[in-house]
Amino acid sequence: MTTKTTCLALILALSLSFGPARAAEQLEKKSLEIGTASLGLTYLPVIIADRKGFFKEEGLTVEIAAFAGGSKALEALMGGSLDMVSGAYSNTLTMAAKNQKLVEFVEQIRCPGFVLAVSKRKAATFKGPADLKGWNVGVSAPGSSTHMVLNYILSKGGLQPTDVSVIGVGTSAGAVAAMRAGQIDAIVNSDPVITILLQHGDAINAMDMRSPATSDAVFGGPYPEASVYATAAFAAKNPHTMQAVANAVLKAEQWMAKATPDQIADALPEEYLLGDRPTYINALNAMRTCYSPDGLMSKDAAQTVLKVLGAFDDTVRDAKINVETTYDNHYVEHAAAAAK
Repeated sequence: MTTKTTCLALILALSLSFGPARAAEQLEKKSLEIGTASLGLTYLPVIIADRKGFFKEEGLTVEIAAFAGGSKALEALMGGSLDMVSGAYSNTLTMAAKNQKLVEFVEQIRCPGFVLAVSKRKAATFKGPADLKGWNVGVSAPGSSTHMVLNYILSKGGLQPTDVSVIGVGTSAGAVAAMRAGQIDAIVNSDPVITILLQHGDAINAMDMRSPATSDAVFGGPYPEASVYATAAFAAKNPHTMQAVANAVLKAEQWMAKATPDQIADALPEEYLLGDRPTYINALNAMRTCYSPDGLMSKDAAQTVLKVLGAFDDTVRDAKINVETTYDNHYVEHAAAAAK
């Protein structure tokens, strides 16, 4: 056992002896700014943790800032305006390749919940990834996890990232509007955007990643996406705060596992539903098996993400990254033990 692991284990063991009130007194930082890559379904556990009061139960005051894509949230974190990000685990790997250490500490979903959808105008000409060449393809934001997944899909068709025109369309009504206006020929995005486009006949489902089985077929193994991560410096300085966030998000995951789709929708502001509650419920059902039941990252899953990034990113492929340095399961393991 390393010195770092021993110290962390000691901190967590000591905190087990404190009740909620005493644990709150131990928080190094009680007010947090957490950026989320979107308000889509893939990042729902953090939103639920806030809406259900689980952060407050841990003594935290949390402000959630929604960004158009994960790359923007990551920029804000590295610029110092956020404490944590609810975003793609893949960001910890791309930053590790640049010798900047992030630590993922709660997995939110174990498959990305994305779909490659092709506009109805182009549907007849699409047979596989190679047919995307020359198209305008929407992603949440350039450099985001949806963009990374698009790059991997292109590589499966023998294409380069530069073989398509990438357009940032966000993850809400703007993405739907872009497809309907003909601004994009295809899109890699999450729900509820995808279900809205499919159910209204605006696009066809060309590649589905909304269940562990369909995601594994695309990536060749488990591909976790939405996670909560912080800089290694923040984690080292604020272990009790990190633990409190892990406690709250795990409570949200456990609550979601037992809740009905209607109960989950009831917990959210109306604007999250994009004006179409029935479609939102259908979208939630379409990707519900993606949600992590325990918040734990596995080495195999982390290795799959590294392999996917290396298929199109030379910097990541050549960096010789040890994935076990990019995530830390101690917090959710402790949260689960304390809840028993």
